[in-house]
Amino acid sequence: MSEVDATVRQELETRATEELVSILRNRDEQQWRPEVFDIVASILAARGLSPAEIVSRGPEGVDVVEGQQLVTLARYFNTLEAHTHRMALEEAGLLAWVSDESGGAMFGVGVGSRLQVRVEDEAAARAVLEAAAVPASALPQELAEPPCPSCGSREVRKATALAEAPASLEADGPRRMGLYECAACGHSWSE
Repeated sequence: MSEVDATVRQELETRATEELVSILRNRDEQQWRPEVFDIVASILAARGLSPAEIVSRGPEGVDVVEGQQLVTLARYFNTLEAHTHRMALEEAGLLAWVSDESGGAMFGVGVGSRLQVRVEDEAAARAVLEAAAVPASALPQELAEPPCPSCGSREVRKATALAEAPASLEADGPRRMGLYECAACGHSWSE
């Protein structure tokens, strides 16, 4: 490696991974010398990323959804939940999109969002979403569900069912409240 390339590498290694990914994806030869891209690729590989996968995404700003066949994995009433699952898929290295979320903002209520991935990623995405959840006891205290009020156990999970709020809380009509279940004693309660 030449002295100039070593200096360039040293400077590039100080940059954030996201910036290096951007350099490799966009491959702007008017801004960078051609040998820079090989250096960036080797730095990203050393950081555990696949340069080939990064390059396959194409330049930033190009609509990567258009022209690709997508499959809907799930539908969500709550767009926050849809985006949480999208982020889990992206953390696993899979591209994912949330569709139809603007309807909820337009009408002021959730009308449903779709979580979509490329057809070729469907099996891997389903495996990621179906993976066992981390038990609350393994989470930091500030992220864990509240302890069971009956036995104090941290083996708590949110139940899938919802309960109507007590009449005392129904100022603007009935509200739905989330339920919690304790795996240790079986007690369930609402928020």
